Amino acid sequence: MNDFKRREFIKLSALGFASIALQLNTISSYAQKANGHLGRWNADTQLNWDAFLERLTQLAKSQYQLPWDEKKYTNQVKQLLLQCDFPAFENIKREMEAYENRRPNWFESASLHYEVDFQVSLFQFEKGEYIPHHDHPEMTGVLNVVSGSILTKNYTIEEQLPSSREVVKGGQTSIIKKCVLREVSNEIVKAGNVSALHAHDGNIHSVMPNEFTQLVDVFTPAYKHDTNANWYKVNEDEFYQGQESLFEAEYSRTKF
Repeated sequence: MNDFKRREFIKLSALGFASIALQLNTISSYAQKANGHLGRWNADTQLNWDAFLERLTQLAKSQYQLPWDEKKYTNQVKQLLLQCDFPAFENIKREMEAYENRRPNWFESASLHYEVDFQVSLFQFEKGEYIPHHDHPEMTGVLNVVSGSILTKNYTIEEQLPSSREVVKGGQTSIIKKCVLREVSNEIVKAGNVSALHAHDGNIHSVMPNEFTQLVDVFTPAYKHDTNANWYKVNEDEFYQGQESLFEAEYSRTKF
């Protein structure tokens, strides 16, 4: 009889422990929120997904304060990204495990969170799946390389050139314009590191993975249905009029 009770006690204890374990993520989330409200988060605090989103939601509201200090904001977002172990988050882990290269020569993407003020996306690249030079109109972007590495180049428009031309492709007419770009960043971003662009400074960029790469990107504000990016074809073979870091480029809203 005593052995029976002991076995039942052990079984019930195991079931109770399993039940408690299932609640640990929720308990941890509440604890992090409470600590955040009490001002107990610091640069070394490891954030879970809920705490990350809560803090990001608060920070993103600063975009409505004029003048908006974009650089301060992107630095704050960088810090939040560095405090997260994204592959350990269940929602991101599922996306990564379900990865398929459905679009050869182009990246795969998944929306992790979307609201008007900002969005968080996951991008996964095979080696060689290059995103050409493009902009993010009136947006900031902060990316965190979760695995792999990328070569990213950022440009700012230095001057609009007067010449333009029309191109008809597939029955659609596009106006191709010219401008001069200043290269403001050219770097390899490795796993665990971050990179940022601002609404007007370094907003044009390209992304080239050096290996299979996964990254989490925060865009502020979020993309809308009528957000149209410009795509740039940059003459990187020579400097514009011999001026270092300046390059001539053509651009349109149609992908080259």
